[in-house]
Amino acid sequence: MRFLYVLALVILALLIAAFVLFVRPAWSAPRCLTYQEKTLGRLQTLCDDGTRAVSTDHKTLERWDTTVTPPRGKPARGR
Repeated sequence: MRFLYVLALVILALLIAAFVLFVRPAWSAPRCLTYQEKTLGRLQTLCDDGTRAVSTDHKTLERWDTTVTPPRGKPARGR
């Protein structure tokens, strides 16, 4: 009986560890702040990991163009 109790605790601990490993990427997502630069007519997004995105309104093509700059020393990666 005691063996089953210990086995159940071990399985529960493994399930909790697996849950934390799967949820962890969501916790480590960078936090970003977007603000409007009215004089330049664009939106700028700055993230705490150093990533920067600049969006400008392309009036002729009627769309937004966005340029993403990764942090220094880190290669660009898609998300």
